[in-house]
Amino acid sequence: MAAKSVFEIFKKEKQSVSISSGKVASIVFRLAFDDAGAYIEVQNDKGKSVEADYQQYSGPTRTILKSIQAIQQRSDYIVDWENPSDKTYLHEHEFLIEPLLQSKLWVTQDGTVIEALEAANSLKLSLTPSADGKSLASEVLLWMNNEVHTQFQFINEDHIFVNGGVVETAPIGSNFRTLPYFNTLVAPGDLTKFLSIFFSFTRNIELVYEDYNVVFSKEAIPTSPVLLFDKLDIDEALHMRVSQVLPGIDAGLLSDYELSAYTAINELEQLIEVKPIEQESNDMAIQAIEKMLQKHTAKQGKKKGGAEILLEDNLFIIPREIAAEFIYTDLPNLLSSYKILGAEKLKAYKITTVRPKLNLKLSHGIDFLEGDANLSFGNEQFSLFDALQQYNKNKYILLSDGTHAIVNESYMQKLQRLFTKKKNKVNVSFFDLPLVEELIDEKVAADSFKKSREVFEGFNTLGKGKGKTKLPKVNATLRPYQEQGYHWLQYLHSVKLGGCLADDMGLGKTLQTITLLASIYPKESTPTLIVMPKSLLFNWEKELKKFAPQLTSYTYYANNRVLEEAMEHNIILTTYAMVRNDIEKLKEETFYYAILDESQNIKNMAAQTSKAVMLLQCKHRLALSGTPIENNLGELYSLFRFLNPSMFGSIDNFNQYYLTPIQKNNDKDITADLRKKIYPFILRRLKKDVLKELPDKIEQTLYVEMSDAQKKLYEQRRQYYQEAIQQQIAMKGIQNTQFFVFQALSELRQLASTPEGLSNGTIPSPKIELLIEQVLDAVANKHKVLVFVNFLNALELIGEKLEEQGVEYVSMSGSTKNRQQLVERFQADSSCKVFLLTLKTGGTGLNLTAADMVFIFDPWWNKAAENQAIDRSHRFGQDKTVLTYKLITQGTIEEKILLLQEQKAEIFNSIISSDSASLKAISEDDIQFMLGV
Repeated sequence: MAAKSVFEIFKKEKQSVSISSGKVASIVFRLAFDDAGAYIEVQNDKGKSVEADYQQYSGPTRTILKSIQAIQQRSDYIVDWENPSDKTYLHEHEFLIEPLLQSKLWVTQDGTVIEALEAANSLKLSLTPSADGKSLASEVLLWMNNEVHTQFQFINEDHIFVNGGVVETAPIGSNFRTLPYFNTLVAPGDLTKFLSIFFSFTRNIELVYEDYNVVFSKEAIPTSPVLLFDKLDIDEALHMRVSQVLPGIDAGLLSDYELSAYTAINELEQLIEVKPIEQESNDMAIQAIEKMLQKHTAKQGKKKGGAEILLEDNLFIIPREIAAEFIYTDLPNLLSSYKILGAEKLKAYKITTVRPKLNLKLSHGIDFLEGDANLSFGNEQFSLFDALQQYNKNKYILLSDGTHAIVNESYMQKLQRLFTKKKNKVNVSFFDLPLVEELIDEKVAADSFKKSREVFEGFNTLGKGKGKTKLPKVNATLRPYQEQGYHWLQYLHSVKLGGCLADDMGLGKTLQTITLLASIYPKESTPTLIVMPKSLLFNWEKELKKFAPQLTSYTYYANNRVLEEAMEHNIILTTYAMVRNDIEKLKEETFYYAILDESQNIKNMAAQTSKAVMLLQCKHRLALSGTPIENNLGELYSLFRFLNPSMFGSIDNFNQYYLTPIQKNNDKDITADLRKKIYPFILRRLKKDVLKELPDKIEQTLYVEMSDAQKKLYEQRRQYYQEAIQQQIAMKGIQNTQFFVFQALSELRQLASTPEGLSNGTIPSPKIELLIEQVLDAVANKHKVLVFVNFLNALELIGEKLEEQGVEYVSMSGSTKNRQQLVERFQADSSCKVFLLTLKTGGTGLNLTAADMVFIFDPWWNKAAENQAIDRSHRFGQDKTVLTYKLITQGTIEEKILLLQEQKAEIFNSIISSDSASLKAISEDDIQFMLGV
């Protein structure tokens, strides 16, 4: 609807007369904004403010004027400096918005009538790297009808003025007027503070920041007490404050901004967790400190006539003598429960905060270094473990001159994490070398760590100079990032270290692995064992034959598996279930490589499968996974316990030094250390990172094996229809048998994809199992997914499985009415990850560019219709590479349809029309081709 001038409405309603003539005056309600918010002014048609008598009007206009008069009468008795009485602010009188819209007299500054906008919308806080790359640009955006708006104003907490109209949105809270302050630049180091303030001030605004997931936790985070030493004044009295802090939050910020939410940023898992703040009582801490000080005051009073302590709010001003007693007697005991800030102000009390120097003399072991270590405090030296023991007991190191050395807590924890004691020697893991080098003098490190350093430096020269290895023969042209992946795998192989290839879905982890194997075989005689979920067995068979047919392979699965025969092949393919069941036999064999595909299957260390995998004997280890960490850091420990068993030590050590500080305390230093430690051994490239090297659309086929029960039922019905159709054709002819043929083919397609519907739910679908695995992997990697199906029962079954997994989705079939609303939700709502569609509803007319991954659940007769579905995502406005997966059940009519698509396009186009509804010309040979074995 085009915006109307207010004067057109005046003319229509015949309200253009003046008060002085005794007739009703022309008025408008003009929307205006100031620092206090949105307000309305009653004006005449010349833009002058007027006082209009509500009794002369009717309808919404009368209601509005009467309310304004009542508001102004009440405000005459109230002095409000923030909201002057001559302005009617809409955030204070929200009830006016509806009659204003109904009146058709609510206008903008240029006289355009303000309309109510009916549109799907959401508010988002976007964080993107600034132009200089040194900060993050923060901006509050309004998403409306799949468009992003940056120019809008809040009328109140749930109404926004945009594009000359008013749209209603989810309430964001009473602090809506502060939102413009969040359009700013944020230093990365201040992100925790910034987001804690943001989530304390607002609600119902989605955060969009790189690939981070945002989780709102019910588990509150308690504040910690802090002693802040401000200064020594002219009388040498100590000024000390007692306050509360949170990790990464400055002292005072809690009270200054009245924070109610704390934002923990986990960079390793790319997780932002918003927690409610449990504010500890500062009064109790103040009382406890005051009690300690009074004890020393009484003692000093007996000696010197008394010295007085001043307390103002949370500030203690403590005379020198009492401060000295408190610092030497009480402060050491408080260090375990209080954080200390400003300790450098205590030099007058022989308190030092200098960082000690770490000295090492180490030699090489197999996967560790050992020797001697000490800490130097100026001219004094302590053995490392003596210093750690003293620190753990007192929280400081006592020097020979009586000085108390208060050492940075995280520094001492780092030393304790990195160094262990064995037979009076210091022991350091090879994997911690990069972290140790950060703590010591570089020249010393050059002598001690030369051999180990060369291993880590080798990662910097992959594919260059000596690090460049010749690609083996495979039937594929590797893309540049895949070549780099091969060189990384080859280097890990050469230095006998395990690693995890964690590329995003669709980037060719299988091909890169096969390329590695092609460089090893057939020269190597010891076989490689590749373990995977059952659903991937056939895909590995096909990929090996396609890319490296020179390699021999054996599928160790089902009842006809023979280990002795398997060991005669280069590659043995098996499942996690087979390893678990046959581990007593498998553990007696030695494999050249043990490779785990979808390695998240061993994320639970206590599971029998994980325990079985750890018993495999092999020279080299490799893991493949698009989601190396799905839920918590414990999964990371389980993964590296397989890849490099000595990397983290015991699970108790891992929990103490990594998991608890990171997941419970949001310790950024330890998170950074863990990233550095695992970085060389996990290679992860996201699709968006290699976008320029990829074609705009990638298609891949995933094969599914039928279960025994499904196979039996399918074969029964195939044989029945093969014979029945022959009889029908013999009796009626091919033209009069078309409907029966169509019915037969449809039933076999359903049996191949969703046998539940034709078996009263007794035979579950392996294809749905594979689809859900793939979708969960995609969702975990921040992709949005389209799933196209042919049959309604498949739509319902897949939806049920997604609900069980807690995946938010929308679904569309022929009976769906609110289609545009579903599309808009999928496009704009980042929490909605999956769109399920049937061919008839999803094939044309929809714009679903938020998705970058498409699953064709069952193949379609018409290739053009299949491409139309894919193009719902791959179309103008799509800025991501689209991955398409076709799910095909092995040994069924689906394979025949695929062959028709690939090999017999001319036959394919003549079998069934584009809407999949009717048969066209079809021959007996075509039918036998599809129904034959």
